[in-house]
Amino acid sequence: MIAPLTNVPGFRALLPTLTKLPNLDATLRAAFSRTPDEPIPDISKLPKELFEFTSPPGTYFDAFPIHVLTTASLAAMRRSNPAADWDVRRFRPNFFVKTEDNFAGLIESEWIGRTLRIGSVEVKCEMPAVRCGMTTNAQTGLAKDNSVLRTIVKEAQQNLGVYANVGRAGRVAEGDQVELL
Repeated sequence: MIAPLTNVPGFRALLPTLTKLPNLDATLRAAFSRTPDEPIPDISKLPKELFEFTSPPGTYFDAFPIHVLTTASLAAMRRSNPAADWDVRRFRPNFFVKTEDNFAGLIESEWIGRTLRIGSVEVKCEMPAVRCGMTTNAQTGLAKDNSVLRTIVKEAQQNLGVYANVGRAGRVAEGDQVELL
C-alpha cells in the first residue's frame, strides 16, 4: 500500500511553495511580448542553457552565435505591413544577405538543417529566429513600433531570419558570395 503524500515529512511545509509556482504562460508572454490572442513560441528547440542563463556561458547573444537575415524576408514583411519601418537595425543580424530579385518570401525558413557558406565561413542553420519585443523598441533614428512584432507573429509564424552555429571559421567581407550548400 502506498502512503498518502500528505504523510511525507515536511510535505505540508512545502505545499505553499508548490502552489505558488509562477504562471508559465504569463512569463513566456511577457518574455516574448505576446498579446493574449497570439501564440507563444515553441521554445523546445532553444539551447537548454537559455533556461539557466541569460545567454549561454561565455557568450553574449540571444540563442545562437549567428543570426542571418535576408532582404527577401524584410521585403516580404514590408509587403505585409507597409506602414511599419522595416529597418534591418531592428533585427540585429550578424549577416544581412542581399538576395537577387527572383527570391521572394521568408526564404531562410527553408535553410533549417542546411549549411550556408558566406565568404570562407560556413554556418549551420539551426532554427528560425524567434522574435520578441526587442524588434519594437525605439532606437536612434527608429521610433517604437509595436506593429513590427504583431506582423511577424501573424505573417511569419513568429520568426524572422535564422539562427546558426559556426561550422567552419574563416573570413567574411562585404560583398562576399553567399551559397546554400
